[in-house]
Amino acid sequence: MKRYGIAKWEKPTYVVCELERCGESPDVFGFGGARTQLIEVKTSRADFLADKKKLWRINPEMGLGELRSFLCMEGLILEGELPLNWGLLYCDNKQRIGLIREPYIQAACSYQEMNLAASVLRREGVKSKIFSYKKYKNE
Repeated sequence: MKRYGIAKWEKPTYVVCELERCGESPDVFGFGGARTQLIEVKTSRADFLADKKKLWRINPEMGLGELRSFLCMEGLILEGELPLNWGLLYCDNKQRIGLIREPYIQAACSYQEMNLAASVLRREGVKSKIFSYKKYKNE
């Protein structure tokens, strides 16, 4: 999984864990690669079932991540219970993660993803500014 993210050839450059924010607060969110990726970690059936009631699950186009997956202990979530286009990862008792089903690309809310990236920059101390990388002959 570390080698290529949740889908082959889609490894993110940046990964954020446990980001508390307004709106969807992902357990794991990766960006900066070919696709944005969301992983929701579920530790109980109740947690998984409650997830289905969230606004961004009812309206997937409002959610984060072009690639979305659940991560849980073996057998907690069955492949047939997954929302459309979601992947599934299992963690075994030795804390090894295995891919059960790859996610398929789906529409994500770019507005929410940009807000999330801006939130990360702000938390990391990057002040609001204009970044200019154009070089002029006189410089």
